[in-house]
Amino acid sequence: MNTELVDSEYARGTALDYYDGPDIVDRLIEALREAGLDPDALDIDDLAPLDEFHALGRAATLALADLAGLQPDDRVLDIGAGIGGPARWLAARHGAHVTALDATPRFCRAAELLTRGAGLAERVQIVCGDALALPFADASFDLAWTQAVSQNIADKRRFVTELARVVRPGGQVALFEVVAGPGGSLEFPVPWADREEQSWLVTADELHELLDSGPLSVVAWKEGQAALDAIASAAQSLQTPPADHPLGLHILMPDFEARMAGLARNVAQHRIALVQAVARRRD
Repeated sequence: MNTELVDSEYARGTALDYYDGPDIVDRLIEALREAGLDPDALDIDDLAPLDEFHALGRAATLALADLAGLQPDDRVLDIGAGIGGPARWLAARHGAHVTALDATPRFCRAAELLTRGAGLAERVQIVCGDALALPFADASFDLAWTQAVSQNIADKRRFVTELARVVRPGGQVALFEVVAGPGGSLEFPVPWADREEQSWLVTADELHELLDSGPLSVVAWKEGQAALDAIASAAQSLQTPPADHPLGLHILMPDFEARMAGLARNVAQHRIALVQAVARRRD
């Protein structure tokens, strides 16, 4: 794996200032042992409180996989993969072959540690790279997958163009993203940003227009309450970890409580909304 920070507009943009920080591998190993887990023999279910670095956690990953109709042995590219939780889930539970790409080297190193410990290194490849210049040939994947990535990217047209480029004809792009709601400007901090210039939200209509253009055509769309209902339904099949579990996003996210409170406040005030979408690349 190449863990050198990619020199690109996306990777050195202000949004990534929030993700910069000390290496987290040692802290993760310590937290795993505090939870009574062996870092070299991990079960992905034991990692669930930590593994999903996006709104509504593993249930959102399960709901998006169902919406996309993921099939065994599908070649999946997870863009903005964080520490690799969804990639490991798609590999272990759906039999996919997943390439997990993130622009943050310390997240990629953590993803390698956890993927190796879960025995999934043959099915999940970790790549440190740029979402706006994906280091893959055209038509390399059956599915391009993103969760909570687009708010970090100013040039969304280029982003969607890259997603479409690496998907084969008849393949799909699946997204679970935060969009701007009707309630006005964001209140900060939120999990992805400390200030306005670090956040690039579009409306649901704008995202739909981007996905339903060029070689892509939207084939599934769940917005707002419809997305929340699908995720709530998926959550019924999952175990809820105890609130005092030693693993959690506080290991990765500075000022965890303030950021999550900001997210909840923006949702309650309709300043942001959630969208699940699947677009198919035309033949």
